Amino acid sequence: MLDTPFIQLNHVSKRFSGVAALADVSFAIRRGEVHAVVGENGAGKSTLMKLLAGVHEPDAGEIRIEGQSVRLTNPREARRQGISIVFQELNLFPHRTVAANIFANRELTNRWGGIDRWAMREAARRVLAELDVDLSPEVLVGPLTIGEKQQIEIARTLEQQARIIILDEPNSALNEAESQRLFDIVRRLRARGITVVYVSHRLEEVFAIADRITVLRDGRFQGTYATAETTIPQIIADMIGRSLGSSFPRRPKDSKLGPVVLQVRELCHHPTNLGPISFTARAGEIIGFAGLEGAGVDELFRVLFGLDPMTSGQIVVRDEPQRPTTPLAAMRHGWALIPESRREQGLMMDWSIARNTTLLVLDTLLSRLGLIDSGKVRTTTDQYIRRLGIATDSQQKAVAHLSGGNQQKVLLSKWLATGPGILILNDPTRGVDIGAKYEIYALCHELAAQGMTLLMTSSEGEEILGLADRVFVLLKGTILREFQRGEASKAELLHAMAGKTHPRP
Repeated sequence: MLDTPFIQLNHVSKRFSGVAALADVSFAIRRGEVHAVVGENGAGKSTLMKLLAGVHEPDAGEIRIEGQSVRLTNPREARRQGISIVFQELNLFPHRTVAANIFANRELTNRWGGIDRWAMREAARRVLAELDVDLSPEVLVGPLTIGEKQQIEIARTLEQQARIIILDEPNSALNEAESQRLFDIVRRLRARGITVVYVSHRLEEVFAIADRITVLRDGRFQGTYATAETTIPQIIADMIGRSLGSSFPRRPKDSKLGPVVLQVRELCHHPTNLGPISFTARAGEIIGFAGLEGAGVDELFRVLFGLDPMTSGQIVVRDEPQRPTTPLAAMRHGWALIPESRREQGLMMDWSIARNTTLLVLDTLLSRLGLIDSGKVRTTTDQYIRRLGIATDSQQKAVAHLSGGNQQKVLLSKWLATGPGILILNDPTRGVDIGAKYEIYALCHELAAQGMTLLMTSSEGEEILGLADRVFVLLKGTILREFQRGEASKAELLHAMAGKTHPRP
């Protein structure tokens, strides 16, 4: 079954405003396989998925399904061919029920022409059961977790009788437990003979779930590999055109930790059951925080940055007690926060790179007349474009038109411009390609070498272990364990996050 080409792309090309997004791409996807498509941001993955989903048509070449040439002129025609896509930005109605979302724009009707809500609930119940998803069709979607919302999207494609399901960055916002649940669902789809096209930046998960991997670079096909016959370093080399040597850059040899600059003593936030938490951090130190959803990591970061008030305890920065009641108060004491969602919490997507980069420091960029000095804005923006390697042809380009990696660099620029002494990084490489990840890791080392203190967490356990000098594991709002650099494997970290002891071999 897996040897039959189900989807065949022959010399497919697509241009936007004269720029080639895809150039002469040819490869095949087999029936009933999980086929990963990987590449850096700007490699052409999203364009290719939109061609398959009928959002765009190719300028040249053809797409064949089961040997027949097809024209996917719109999403409806793609669905008629059995192709459905679950985008990274989920498309659900939060104030409607699970069943209503599964049947959105395809409502079942009774013989009198009215909406048959009972039939939709029962059909939704059946398709959720097929995926082994424990959700009631009658609950509202709004309060559900991102993982549960994604399961609803997948259930919707299955109810539409999709034969080909495209998952676009499905794991970018999921915790470890939700990721494993997603993998279980993908395996169920494969067992049913459904073809899954899996787009992801996370190569570890790609190797865990995919049968084969296709690599794109700069809009061109680089190769298709059986997962069992290739390695992550080989895929990375194809993605970026060079070898990184390792996933994480080495810390500079002359990196030395300075004195203790942060003391957190018996910190509590009663509404979220956070605390008591106590730890110290030194100048030039990268501290990692790991925990399952609800363990207290996000809640700790919110209190430290003044988004939530601490109920009791003490925060001391450079021997000065602080009580950050607002983010502005925290910023005045040298704190900065890179939030987990750059689109919703970090950037003004329709604003330019320059406006985003200088937003928090405009009071330092004024002329003698008290007006914003456009020359100073340009100079400051150019400084960060060069320092962080932001790929753009203009400071005035809207950040919405940048790749995910470059958007994240603009977000970093915005906060680094404030000159922080303590930088909180909440999942700093979420939705970022492997090349940009490496650059962000190197930047973290550079900032630490300059004496900045970094507090970070990540949805990827290996990222925490690869960056942090020490790792604190949180469970039920308190610190359960502490690991020094190199002391824990990913398996040991995951077991600790679950409150278990991992047996050493």
